Amino acid sequence: MPPTPPDVPHLDGRDSALRAFGFPLYQAAWLTLVCLHSGVFIRRQFTEHHRCSTKTTHAFVHRLIDHGLAREKPLPGSATGLRYTHVHGRGLYRALGIEHGRRSRAVEEIVLFRRLLSLEYVLRQPALPWLATEAEKTTHFISLGFRRGFRRVPLPHRFYGPARRRSRRYFALDLPIAADDRSARFVYADPGRETASELRRWADEHRAFWTHLRHTGVTVHVAVITRTVAAQNRYSRLLATWLNAPSAQPLTPEEWETMAAIKAAILAADPAGFDRWGGFNPARRILIDLRKRAERAAAGVPIDSYSTDHAPGLSPQCLTA
Repeated sequence: MPPTPPDVPHLDGRDSALRAFGFPLYQAAWLTLVCLHSGVFIRRQFTEHHRCSTKTTHAFVHRLIDHGLAREKPLPGSATGLRYTHVHGRGLYRALGIEHGRRSRAVEEIVLFRRLLSLEYVLRQPALPWLATEAEKTTHFISLGFRRGFRRVPLPHRFYGPARRRSRRYFALDLPIAADDRSARFVYADPGRETASELRRWADEHRAFWTHLRHTGVTVHVAVITRTVAAQNRYSRLLATWLNAPSAQPLTPEEWETMAAIKAAILAADPAGFDRWGGFNPARRILIDLRKRAERAAAGVPIDSYSTDHAPGLSPQCLTA
């Protein structure tokens, strides 16, 4: 009797496209999940999701490899022989309409663990309304904004490539997002960073967008999944400061220009450069006040709630045990 995995509403029949490859329903659904959200998985994830035997899992993985649809590679940092499966068969992605995505390409270690953690989170919350691709995410939020009277939606993005041929990528880290008309959940997967600088940059890129969503009546939830309990606790403390930071009015463009002008005058060491503010000491007080306001505004992040989790099966301790 084939395994019966949990229902995953956001697949919405897309897995039927892979039935033509001869996969039974549960395998087609799994491959669709992997192709949409990560491109990679480890055997434990398949076994736990389907509550099946390791023998069933091994047979499935070997079938993928034998048909040239996937390859197995050693999991970085593993001293126990653990491997991960990379689903690279372009035919699978083509059948799902995502042939030109990034899932089928080889991945470096940081991206690998980010993708494995992303898949882990989606598997733990299969009933959420996941937006799997960049196109789905941008279409959903732009459409929602238009329906609520906003002609422009400040989607987070990064530019890649040389200046003359650079391309814009929305939601650049390609992390999971679940959203409907009432709420949006943004998942940050920490692949094992030593600092939270990437999380802060990610939040800064989303700041205007999250503010926009809240203005449209959408609640914003940030979820972080890590590889260790220690990292989970560290992020919990940081996210708490986002909610509990004292509110401060963001600086206006004119105030940012004032800060820059006072700093320039200080660097120039020209007493006459402070005349417009009444001298050095008044200018210094203005600069201090503006700096404090900027710091308070940056400390708080426009979100409504947060949660943290960790994946024991992907922890460095587990891989070296």
